[in-house]
Amino acid sequence: MPTLLALFALLVALPIGCSCRGRGHVPRTPIVAKPGDNIINCACNLTFDHPTCAGRCEANFELELCLPPELRLAPNTDMGSAASDGGTESYAERLNDYCSQEIANAGYHLIKVFSGGWCAGKAPYAPNGGRGKSLQCFAHEFTTGHGDATRFAAGACPEVCPAVKCNYYTNCGEGVLDDFGNVNIDQCKCSQVIDAQCPGDPPSDLPSVVFCRPNQPAAPQ
Repeated sequence: MPTLLALFALLVALPIGCSCRGRGHVPRTPIVAKPGDNIINCACNLTFDHPTCAGRCEANFELELCLPPELRLAPNTDMGSAASDGGTESYAERLNDYCSQEIANAGYHLIKVFSGGWCAGKAPYAPNGGRGKSLQCFAHEFTTGHGDATRFAAGACPEVCPAVKCNYYTNCGEGVLDDFGNVNIDQCKCSQVIDAQCPGDPPSDLPSVVFCRPNQPAAPQ
């Protein structure tokens, strides 16, 4: 979601980047989760209805995120080998779960922050509320064919990040959707969703986790 961000009426009218505009879904690929790395790449596929896509739209976005301190392993551990199906080995599976559960939940609600039409568009794919099949996230390689879902950058990720509420009018609105309707979640300048829900969403989904980004300032101690 890298950073979290024009008029509201315009957002309601625009689609989120659709397959008819060349975005489509990102395929899930084998990943390598390497101990000592502090940054993970989470890819998210969106499925929703919108007339510009002749009904069903398929889109995607990728988020480069700091691994939470509890998911970082020391470089001398031996748990980070290649996984054959997107993360079934012990450490790789934990990292994939972070994307598929925590970040998927945060990303689903984050879309509601900047897209006024999200609840209606995703409803056919989540008939019981929540994200259903409307959004699916997973750990994804940075470089095609390399499986490198994690990387290390010295000094890039603080141990603790500030919980900055995502709000359309102040930090997660203008710039998130470009002129072609594509999602640019890196334009959002926030790190936690507090109150953006669709009808039927479980109240326990929020607040979301704090999703830290590389070079995000540390939270005051």
